Formats: sequence, structure tokens, C-alpha cells
Amino acid sequence: MSKFLKKLKDVLRSPYAPNPHRRKEVVHNLAQRDSLTNEEWHHQFAEPLGIPLSFVAWYRDTCSEYFGYDLSAALPNDKLIDDLGLFEATWGDSDWDILEDYEAQFKCKRPLLEDVTTFGQFLEQLWVNAQKNTNA
Repeated sequence: MSKFLKKLKDVLRSPYAPNPHRRKEVVHNLAQRDSLTNEEWHHQFAEPLGIPLSFVAWYRDTCSEYFGYDLSAALPNDKLIDDLGLFEATWGDSDWDILEDYEAQFKCKRPLLEDVTTFGQFLEQLWVNAQKNTNA
């Protein structure tokens, strides 16, 4: 496809639709890493924080579903926007979809996520919020 047609296609793309070039870049970068099972990820990163495997499995599977690509190689220190392509490589409302799923699954309101920048921080904030609402 010519450069002109690619640019035209990008211009006509909905502002909420994934940028196919950015999406390809993120998927390629993740494919260069080793994938981790939910159990491996939990053992290495979440278990020391007291986050149960069931929550980790829900989180990773849900994020992969709404990002629209496999996040099994995503690590806690990956930046949601810069490394994992949130908003640019995903649908523009994928964060809202994750939070709506969270509210339905855990029967609690979504937390404030103002300072969250990484995949791990997002997990921790969701877990802490779920625990506050469960213990209230």
C-alpha cells in the first residue's frame, strides 16, 4: 500500500480506534519476550504483595481481552502507555472496559488511578481497592 493511502487511512480512522502501526510495534515488542503463565507471574511478582493467583489471572486475562492482544509477556514495570500501547494501540476506551469488568466482578467501585503509570501499579491499585471495599 502506498504511503499516501496509509496516511489517508490513518486520517480517516476513528480517534478511538487502535493505530495499526503502533499496535504492530507493541505486539512485536511483547513477542520478543518470554511469556509467563499466570502461576509464574503470580509467584514472581504478586505473591510477595499478598495478591492471590485468582486475582492475577482475572487481571491479566481481562487486560489482554480489552487491549486486544496477548499480554502474557507484560511485566509489572511496563508503562501502560509507552510500553503496552494503552489508548494508542488499543481502543480508546479499553481502560473503561477493564474497570467496568472489575466493578462487575468484584462488586466495588473503581479506584482513583491518577498516579498509576505501570502494569504492576494498575494491578496493585485494583487489588487494594477491592480489599478496602470487601473489608468495609
